[in-house]
Amino acid sequence: MPEQSDQTPRPDPDTRFIHSPADPDAAYHAVMPPVYRATTFHQPDPWESGAYDYGRSGNPTRHAFEEAMASLEGGQRGLAFASGNAALTAFFLLFGAGDHLVVTEDCQGGTQRILRGVFRRFGLSVTYADTSRLDQVQAAVRPETRAILVENFSNPFLWVTDIPALADWAHGQGLLLAVDNTFVTPYLQNPLKLGADLVLHSATKMISGHSDLTGGIAVARDRELAARLYFIQNSCGAILSPDDAYQAHRGLKTLPVRMRQAAASALALAGQLSDLPAVEAVYYPGLPSHPGHAVACATMRGFGQMVTFRLRDPAWIPDLVQHLRWARVGAGLGGTETIVSLPELHCHAALTPDERRARHITSDVIRVSVGLETAQDILDDLLGAIRRAAS
Repeated sequence: MPEQSDQTPRPDPDTRFIHSPADPDAAYHAVMPPVYRATTFHQPDPWESGAYDYGRSGNPTRHAFEEAMASLEGGQRGLAFASGNAALTAFFLLFGAGDHLVVTEDCQGGTQRILRGVFRRFGLSVTYADTSRLDQVQAAVRPETRAILVENFSNPFLWVTDIPALADWAHGQGLLLAVDNTFVTPYLQNPLKLGADLVLHSATKMISGHSDLTGGIAVARDRELAARLYFIQNSCGAILSPDDAYQAHRGLKTLPVRMRQAAASALALAGQLSDLPAVEAVYYPGLPSHPGHAVACATMRGFGQMVTFRLRDPAWIPDLVQHLRWARVGAGLGGTETIVSLPELHCHAALTPDERRARHITSDVIRVSVGLETAQDILDDLLGAIRRAAS
C-alpha cells in the first residue's frame, strides 16, 4: 500500500472507526483481527523479547482494539480492561495515601463505591464537585490534590463540563485531568484533543453497543502516563479477554451509525417529554433549556443517546414499567435496545439513602438509554406508558 502523503485526502472521522491504524493480521491480512486465545507465545530466543510472551502482558486481539481506541481518541496508547470499573481502579492506583482527588459529584454509583469502599481504606481522599462549574472545582482543590476526574456527560443528570477550560486551569495547577467519556464516546468528543490527560470508557456500553460483553478502556495522551498504567494493568491483571476484545472492536466499527440514530431519537424523545404534564423535568444536553447546552454545542458533535427525566409522581412508576412494550428495564445502557433504568434501584443503588438524596437521586427519576428501534416506536412506547400510568 503506498504511503499517504500530506496531499492524500484524509478519511472522514466516521471512516476511521472502521479501519484500524495498522494491519491487524500481518499473516493473512484479514479485515477483522482474529481471536488469539493463546496464553503463552513461543520465544525462539528467550533473551530477545518478542511482541508477546504471556497473555496477561499482551495479546494481539486485545492490542488491535487498544490501538484502534488510541487512534480514535488521539492518544499514545490504549489499555483494555475487564470492565469500566477496572479501568477506573487502575487510574485510582496511580495515587497513594494522603493524595486527594476532585471528582464529578453526579457520577455513576460504581465510581463512588470504589472510592468509598476500597480506596478510602488506603488513605486516598476525594471531594465531589459540580465539574460543570469551574469555580466549584477550584474551591474543592487542596494542596494535596493530584487529579480531577470528570464524568462527561455525568450520570444520571447529564452535566456538561467545559473540558478545554478545565484542562487549561488544571494544568496550570499541576493537576492531572481524566475524563470518563462513556456517555459521550469518541464519536461525539475527544477529550485528549481538548487538553485532558486520560480518557476512560466502560466499553460495556456504547463502544461494544450490543449488551453482550463487559469491558473497559483507558487511553493516555503521553507515553509516561501510559507506561504507568500499563505497569498497573500487567501487575494486577484485570485485562480484557481476547473474545471480548474481538467483540468490542467489532462493535466500535458501527459506533457512528448507532450513535447518530440513537441521538436523533433521544432528541425527539426529550422534546416530547418536555411537553408532557406528567413530567416534572427533562435532562438532555440537546435541549436549549439544559444548563450545559452551549458548552455541548461548542465542544461536541452531538448530544448522545441518554435522556433523564423526573415524573411528577413516583407512584406512577410501577404502572409505567408494566405498560412498556419494547423498552427493557434494567441497569444497563448503550445497547441496541432502549433500556429504562431507575437510578435509585439500579445505577446508584450502591449509594446510601442520604447520599442519593444529597445528589437529588430520588424515586421519581428515570434514566433512558435510547436504542435503535424506530423513533416512532420509542416515542409511542415511552410516552404511551407514561400517559397510561399517569391516568
